[in-house]
Amino acid sequence: MQHADAVPVFGDFIREVRPERILEIGTAHGGLTMAMRDHLNEAGLSASAVRSFDVADKVWYDTIRSYNIEIIVDNVFAPHFVELTKPELIQPFIQGEGTTVVLCDGGCKIREFNLIAPYLKVGDYIMAHDYVDTEENFRNNFVDKIWNWQEIKESDIQVTCDQHQLADYHKAAFNSVAWVCKKRLA
Repeated sequence: MQHADAVPVFGDFIREVRPERILEIGTAHGGLTMAMRDHLNEAGLSASAVRSFDVADKVWYDTIRSYNIEIIVDNVFAPHFVELTKPELIQPFIQGEGTTVVLCDGGCKIREFNLIAPYLKVGDYIMAHDYVDTEENFRNNFVDKIWNWQEIKESDIQVTCDQHQLADYHKAAFNSVAWVCKKRLA
């Protein structure tokens, strides 16, 4: 469920940023979740926490949990993603000491990004999958070439980015694998 080059791009990112914790929305099959745990372990960050949320339990989640990954099966969003209904499961985790990385890869990436971004600390990162900055770029350069899904674009998150001083981070690398990565500057 990722571009073939996504795993090495994330590996470089984890080695550089060295996060204390990763919060993922949308565990699904758990491939990216496991890759993130592997990257943390390889970088000597086995104590870094990985917490992933999904709305439906899967039989393979117990196996994933055995790799020091916390999977919470609970919908933390109101219907239609109009608000975060369980901020107590999100905010304290993000607000912990050290760098947090948030991955938005659930059912509504736009609203996940926009609802969680206000909880970021300075120096934290928020990312979203199935991102291509503009519809024109998606049509001309991604469809049938790089990635065939665009669920989020820059105009969907621009207000939030402006309000919370979120700036592009390694834009070229992440855009090449259909992800956006923003760092909170202030």
